[in-house]
Amino acid sequence: MEIVPQRVGRWCRFDQSLLSSLNIVNTIIKVFIRKYNFLIMKKYLCFLTLAGIILSGCSGKEKSQVGMELTPYGSTPTPSLQTNPADATATPLPTPSPAPQYHTVQAGETMSSIALLYGLNMNDVVLANPDINPNAMVVGMQVLIPPKTVSAEAASYSSTPAPVNLTAPECYKERSGGLWCFMVARNDNDSAVENVLVEITLGDANASQLTAQIAAAPLNMIPSKSQLPLSAYFPPPVPEPYRYSYLLISSIPVEDESRYLETQIMDQSVNISEDGLTAQITARVFVNGTVGESVQVWLSAAAFNKDGSIVGVRRIEAVATLDEVGVIVLNGYVYSTATPINSVQLNAEAIYTQ
Repeated sequence: MEIVPQRVGRWCRFDQSLLSSLNIVNTIIKVFIRKYNFLIMKKYLCFLTLAGIILSGCSGKEKSQVGMELTPYGSTPTPSLQTNPADATATPLPTPSPAPQYHTVQAGETMSSIALLYGLNMNDVVLANPDINPNAMVVGMQVLIPPKTVSAEAASYSSTPAPVNLTAPECYKERSGGLWCFMVARNDNDSAVENVLVEITLGDANASQLTAQIAAAPLNMIPSKSQLPLSAYFPPPVPEPYRYSYLLISSIPVEDESRYLETQIMDQSVNISEDGLTAQITARVFVNGTVGESVQVWLSAAAFNKDGSIVGVRRIEAVATLDEVGVIVLNGYVYSTATPINSVQLNAEAIYTQ
């Protein structure tokens, strides 16, 4: 495209403004020329013809600039954008920012159990709710559920998960219409693994309505030759009948197990209610760490029925400063989502707080 300097545009507009004046003078001079000199008329007509050509050229130039934006001298034109078709996207679209999510506290729930329900650390939930006392929560209270941290999201998509043996999920429907799914992850590797996550996809009989949740363990690390329960919750409504599938999406070998402190459950007390739906737990956990250091301790409780199936999972947390004895006491409850509890299995984990 030919770029016309702005000064040419101004010159053309100036000559065009004289065109009407020339027309008036032209009429007067024509009368004069007829009476006196034909040669002068010929020269005058030639002049008018030349002037008309010039002005018509300027008029065309001015018209060609309508609707166009001139590029300033020395600038680089912006290249036009090229978009791919919707079905040819080379990379996945960004995940939309999650809307704020709130959890309504139910009877028997604690900040720790709510964090476990959403696969979060209890401290993250506590920090997101500075106006709530974790030791004085009441039924019906609204707890803000924070989004997962970047490290948790990254761990959720380990490209090559370490091999872990998984049992098929066993799912139980609640009275509220939600669905709890439990499974066991066993680590038969020679080293520990961490961030074991399984995606469970739930759908109706025709697989036309699908939803997915992440099943996570109550502890972060599964030592070698050990196992931990995984749990996931599907809020209502749940299709009836339903189908499910599951896929291991994260299992990371632990390169430095010194990040985790050595723990040992010294003694434990498990009192199961008469109806078998609740078990009260007390455990004394020894933590092998430096005296005076602050540690965070997790205690997982897996409730089994008489058939050996998991019917409930709970995580109990505590933060304390180690003394010379190094024993931390933890108390809590685990609840059955289905049949009565027959036994409870406990495991512990600890790290230094940051």
